[in-house]
Amino acid sequence: MYRYMLKKKPYFLLFLVLLITSSVTGTLFSLVMSALVDCAGKSTEELFLTLLGSIAYVVIYNLLALSFGCVKARLLTDARYGLKKDLFSALMHRSVADFDAGSSAEYMNELSNNINLFESVYWDNYLRLLEGLMSFCSAAAVCIAIQPVMLLLMTALALLSMGVTRLTTAPLEKSMDGFTKSAEAYTAEIKDDFGGFRLAHSFGILPLILKKHDTKNRAMENANRKRTNCRMFCAYAGNFVGLLSTVLVMAMASYFALKGRFSAGMVIAFGHLIGNIISPIASAPSIIADFRASKPLLQRFQLLLEQKEEAGTKMPEDFKKEIVLRDVSFGYEAERQVIRRLSFSFQAGRHYAVTGKSGCGKSTLLSLLLGYYPGYSGSICYDGTEVRELKREALGKIAAFVSQDTFLFHDTIQNNITLYDETYTLPEIQAAVSRAGLEELIASLPEGLSTMVDENGRNFSGGEKQRLSLARALLRKSRVLLLDEFTANLDRATAGEIERRILEMTDCLTIAVTHHPEPDILRQYDGVLDLNAG
Repeated sequence: MYRYMLKKKPYFLLFLVLLITSSVTGTLFSLVMSALVDCAGKSTEELFLTLLGSIAYVVIYNLLALSFGCVKARLLTDARYGLKKDLFSALMHRSVADFDAGSSAEYMNELSNNINLFESVYWDNYLRLLEGLMSFCSAAAVCIAIQPVMLLLMTALALLSMGVTRLTTAPLEKSMDGFTKSAEAYTAEIKDDFGGFRLAHSFGILPLILKKHDTKNRAMENANRKRTNCRMFCAYAGNFVGLLSTVLVMAMASYFALKGRFSAGMVIAFGHLIGNIISPIASAPSIIADFRASKPLLQRFQLLLEQKEEAGTKMPEDFKKEIVLRDVSFGYEAERQVIRRLSFSFQAGRHYAVTGKSGCGKSTLLSLLLGYYPGYSGSICYDGTEVRELKREALGKIAAFVSQDTFLFHDTIQNNITLYDETYTLPEIQAAVSRAGLEELIASLPEGLSTMVDENGRNFSGGEKQRLSLARALLRKSRVLLLDEFTANLDRATAGEIERRILEMTDCLTIAVTHHPEPDILRQYDGVLDLNAG
């Protein structure tokens, strides 16, 4: 995960330069204070000149420290952006089957809570460790120049700190993992509760929902308290070592002062150097403990990033002849087959209805034709090419899908129809709107195609959303049109008119799933696949 900080090497090199310069100037400030104290007993003029030099030094040091802080913030921002981008891309490139194996709440938790947590316990601590190391090295160099014996004492204290770290790491790792799981469960809970808002009020179960939420809320906060307590214990253990180190180092410095090894000013300088040495040592246990505690998150992200989609590689130019199914069998669970040994041929330019009782595999058949589930047996071929061997982009161009559950983006009607493809012209969009029976709706809206769609289309009826979905499919002019109960939310007159328009189309293969087949409508199709017939 360090690579996300190293992607922009000039910034990282600038960070290192500013780290070194700000650490060295911070350490040498102890000598500035020493010079000020040593002015006692000297002339006022010398004191004044030393004071001016000290003020100039403070200004330079703070400018360096400010620049260092800004570059550090930029590094963390770029790292967080890069990881979120790669994680989102990895999730969106999953196969439908793999994506459905998780939950949207889990994925949202990865991209929000877990990334923020990872930044604080991994990246930020990595930079803090570099800062502490540089501060320690620069201060140690000055101390060695003054009195080398001090380095031996500091080394012993550093070893003591490492011992404390080893004792506190395991419980912190466990508490961090527990908090991550609890946060994920809580995110899933609130997503579930908000989704069931109407249900809770309709059935009068709001007290039960509140109680269920309270259970998950309490569990997450308890896990967070345990994590905080563990981190606090590690921090206080480090502070204990730090305070003990301060006492011992100052005692040693006082001893050398009594022996006349350095002036009163150098005693003050040494007091400042102690902070530069003790602080990195004192913070090292909690930093290293956080590093180790971040291991579950690190492994989690690496697993997500390493998962590769097993997609096809073939990219046919067009679909011209037929889709042929031979002995196709499929089940979401190995022991329960939804489709058994199905064979059928769909000819280009014709219209087919798929019928059957609920649960017989009608919607599943469309999912197989879209390449969502490659784990079927038998063969599904587009013009002789197995659907598993087709690139996802190829299927997206060949086949357009209208689901019974329409999803709409929180954006304009036009962007929901074009799906952000700016190559479509306004006449093409208007033609698709007309074929989907949306002319009156668009004309009645003050902003027309620029009207904003609320979250998941809540400002439109079910029928209007379904027609918007149909318009986006018709706009693509795909050679295959897959319809899953596309008239379910439409009134009889509108459904009949739209279905008539689709059946008049001769430039694409239409496969329409219907749960309530009308005999007079079915007669207009070129073929009917009844899955009840086996």
